Amino acid sequence: MRNSVANEIKKIAKIDETLFVIAGDAGLGVWDDFKDSKQFINPGVNEQLDIGFGAGLSLMGHKVIYYNIAPFVIMRPYEFVRNDVCYQELPMILIGTGSGITYAPAGVTHYVVEDITLASTMPNLDIFSPADPVEAVECFKYAYKSQRPSYIRIAKNGEEKIHKDELDITKPIFIHQSNSKHILILHGSIADEVSKILEIVEINVVSVPMLTSDFNWDVFLNDFDKVFTLEEHFINGGFGTMLRDKVDKKIYKFGLKNEYIHKIGNRDYLRKYYEIDGKSIGRKIKGMI
Repeated sequence: MRNSVANEIKKIAKIDETLFVIAGDAGLGVWDDFKDSKQFINPGVNEQLDIGFGAGLSLMGHKVIYYNIAPFVIMRPYEFVRNDVCYQELPMILIGTGSGITYAPAGVTHYVVEDITLASTMPNLDIFSPADPVEAVECFKYAYKSQRPSYIRIAKNGEEKIHKDELDITKPIFIHQSNSKHILILHGSIADEVSKILEIVEINVVSVPMLTSDFNWDVFLNDFDKVFTLEEHFINGGFGTMLRDKVDKKIYKFGLKNEYIHKIGNRDYLRKYYEIDGKSIGRKIKGMI
């Protein structure tokens, strides 16, 4: 996802001279063929300054992209995102890499399992959580054309493509359709667990790349008996919580337990530990339906 989005940015930058990329001393390697451009700025490890600097450029009419590891996009400079970007409704694009526990086992400082909760507190901020490179590029295209602030949370690199064509990322996108009367809704890189889930239970599966769209969920979910959500994010405060507040229907949420992660291991190990891996989720859903 990371490289796909970066390549799209570079392509647009050749056409749009007003575009600037601010990288908080991150993405080394990703921007090697772009870092000497006048449109690339690296202020170093200085997240608050990065956001304030970007807001200033945005006020001058530039399209600004702030790129960094996700904890340093929303969490560390939260006040600056709130006051400088969202309060002023600046069309700045914030891109955070390493969503969820992608950076395991780097530890809690590099996990972003509460960023959706924080981002959702800012009324003017559109939140995107693509599941594959195709969704990620479409999310960026939407944010680039938008006049609102955007936050795009992506994993890292190497995720397989789920989709082939361009998509409408403002609506749920089916990954798997069946005759089941139940549905699993997910977002982000946890989508790579879907094949393991379907080995155990037959269920409709959709991805939701844009978490803050005005989509009518009540109508969409009306035909389904049980609705499940799955995310590599705290179970309380993530998309499942956002959806539960939008619809008049019971939502069964799967996600990470709201606690500091002290276990040491890679992403797959932590998914199994918190029982959000495909086999665990498949068994849970099968038992409930």
